[in-house]
Amino acid sequence: MTLILELDVGNTAIKWRRLKAAEVVESGRLIDGVDGVCDLLLGAVDMIRVGSVASSDLEARLRAMLAQSGLEYKFATSQLECAGVVNGYQDVHKMGVDRWLAMVAAFQVKRQACVVIDAGTALTIDVLNNDGLHQGGYILPGVSLVLKVLAGGTGRVRFGAEDARSIAPGLNTDSCVHNGKWLGLVGAVRAALSEAELLIGDQYDVFITGGDGLTLRRLAGEVAASWCYHEDLVLDGLAPVLAKG
Repeated sequence: MTLILELDVGNTAIKWRRLKAAEVVESGRLIDGVDGVCDLLLGAVDMIRVGSVASSDLEARLRAMLAQSGLEYKFATSQLECAGVVNGYQDVHKMGVDRWLAMVAAFQVKRQACVVIDAGTALTIDVLNNDGLHQGGYILPGVSLVLKVLAGGTGRVRFGAEDARSIAPGLNTDSCVHNGKWLGLVGAVRAALSEAELLIGDQYDVFITGGDGLTLRRLAGEVAASWCYHEDLVLDGLAPVLAKG
């Protein structure tokens, strides 16, 4: 039976899983760059699917590593159309493939209007109508980038580690910064949903993924009670997107 290795290569980590048929048999997360992929190739792998938004240098290293392995591999790219989803970009190849994979995977669940949120290094929000037509989206800094900008761009705003995740007003610089970063993301998502409703109406599903997805959903409160968290939404899009070719 074919054993497939799937890789979601992001800006700060690589998510991976092994599939036998359609069943996930093993999964994990690499934080040491592409070097850790070597170990994943040592097992019994027949084919590799990749979705990458890594830098050009990092992706070139990964491609060289996969080519040297002699294993069959495919890199997903953003497309004009796939599995009922139609890309709204004028130049579809300029859309990050992680967004495309997540949208294709989300639309397959119920095949109706949805908003897809990926809370990772960047916060991305994309809107699909009932016909699978991409209505547009947003790209914002994620929590780690917000902290990086504050640390590097201000002379006197100095802060330590986060004690608790909250959007309550802070009573010291640490909590003001950390609570503020979450408030900004929650507020952005709420505003994006309001804008989405102007385009697709108020009957839609919200799918959320990414390393900060669960925290963002919790902090959004009652409005997020029906949001569907899918940890592997990007990986789930690899099969249909690569089948389309």
